[in-house]
Amino acid sequence: MAAISAAKGGAETIMVDRDLAGLDHTANTLFEGMASASGVKVEDCYLKKELDGMSILSPSGQSACIPAKGYFIDRKRFDEHYLSLAQSSGVALLAAAAGKSRTEDGSRIVSLNEKMDASADEIEARIVVDASGISSGLSRQAGLVTMRHPEDIAWAMEADIEHPGLGEEMFFQYWIGSMAPGWKATFSPAGGDRATLGVFVRGHGGNVQPYFRNFLKLFKAYKASQYRDIEKLKILSVRRGGDPICVLPGEIVADSLMVTGGAAGQSGLAYGMRAGTICGSVAAEAVLAGDVSRRALCRYEQLWKREFYWQYRMGRASLQTLSKMTDSEIDRLVRGLSGKRLISEGSFAKKAAYAAGMVLLTRPRTALDLAVNLMRG
Repeated sequence: MAAISAAKGGAETIMVDRDLAGLDHTANTLFEGMASASGVKVEDCYLKKELDGMSILSPSGQSACIPAKGYFIDRKRFDEHYLSLAQSSGVALLAAAAGKSRTEDGSRIVSLNEKMDASADEIEARIVVDASGISSGLSRQAGLVTMRHPEDIAWAMEADIEHPGLGEEMFFQYWIGSMAPGWKATFSPAGGDRATLGVFVRGHGGNVQPYFRNFLKLFKAYKASQYRDIEKLKILSVRRGGDPICVLPGEIVADSLMVTGGAAGQSGLAYGMRAGTICGSVAAEAVLAGDVSRRALCRYEQLWKREFYWQYRMGRASLQTLSKMTDSEIDRLVRGLSGKRLISEGSFAKKAAYAAGMVLLTRPRTALDLAVNLMRG
């Protein structure tokens, strides 16, 4: 999105990725509200299944439903679609890995490692955008601390699973509690017999396989009355990675360098795409104006904060509050919300105020904890 936006803004743009022939990104769900707010139009060419909303489940199986149209996407086709858009926008695609970078005469020189079809060892660019995910090597080399709370990255393990009829359910399921401390365990129906199952864990290191195994047992027990022979569920493939869900962006610009997406702690597929669009637009403006200083590029940070800062602050405060709750407290909270109408439309401020009101009626202490964590940032 950063490359597309920069090219549309009139900048000569090269996108470098060593895996252009076979991208292996993991995020595969979108919600209509987040997509529309980010200017992302969901296309039929990569849509696998449209869902009616999400169910929030507590450790004991209490549930609260939120009607919010969502989508399970074919991530390979999704990536191919946006690569095609990039090319049609004039972006040159280069299959190589970016190595070290240095500044020289107002430009940034990036070395290329593991060359594939590249004919040069280096690229000289007025601006380099680091969109390399939570590893963010170029940013670290430049001395940027791109995340305010990197210790809160949620480490994940997700599996593609198969069982007769499992993918035909119409709600995503998000489990919260000790089965996935600090964040969530997920069930995402993909249509037919396919779905994904995953855990996203904060504060317990990168090895989350034990949590996945425990959640798999919990999931099978929960679905046993609904699906025959659920114990024979097949695991087709497994992915691991990290989600910067509540780390909050830190330093995301320097002279001739910008950081976007997961590398900048901008979690969420649709929100990350919107951040890339803002980044590319500001980059193009700076190049055409002949000023690629940090001061000029800070406009990207300002525009991003205007759209998203308080949403990310509220998200962090919510997860900080959740991480301090016991399973029995979560059970009581979800039980209190069960059956109530939880809105999914309207502005973020409206939804946040409504949600806080519902929580206050159900469990006043949780609302107070949330306010305290929001003030801490």
